[in-house]
Amino acid sequence: MNTFTKWFLVNAVMVTAIFFAEQKQAISTIVKNDLSHISIIIISLYLIVSCYVGRLCYLADKINKNKKEEAKKHLTDRAGLGWFAAEHFFSLGLLGTIVGLIFATQGSLDSSLPVNQIVSGLKEGLNTAFYTTVCGIVFSLPLQVQLMILKFKLEE
Repeated sequence: MNTFTKWFLVNAVMVTAIFFAEQKQAISTIVKNDLSHISIIIISLYLIVSCYVGRLCYLADKINKNKKEEAKKHLTDRAGLGWFAAEHFFSLGLLGTIVGLIFATQGSLDSSLPVNQIVSGLKEGLNTAFYTTVCGIVFSLPLQVQLMILKFKLEE
């Protein structure tokens, strides 16, 4: 099985998982409850970088035998962008956690407010915190799998 086909299968599984998650309204809930909108950034970056890695996988399958080492080095260098993005999805998720905690504690801990308003503010901030962290982890892992598929091809 060639590298591009493996990349395609990973993305087919990911799209299927996203489809079923949205059937349970998980993606909509994440987007709606993320006050920082970092989860939207993570999802958008995943789509862009995943397509970029797919292009690299396609090119890895088309490496010319005469310039094999030069092409492998070029593709390995280009894959660095994908590794950078995959590693920083975790960082973006953690940034969302910090932003969510700031939202949670910003004004909702004022003792003059009613308890239900305090709890509501805490809930909104904690939703942002947890959803961005989950988004960062969930979208980083399949991107790393795609990059490992490319890496194994380039190390042959």
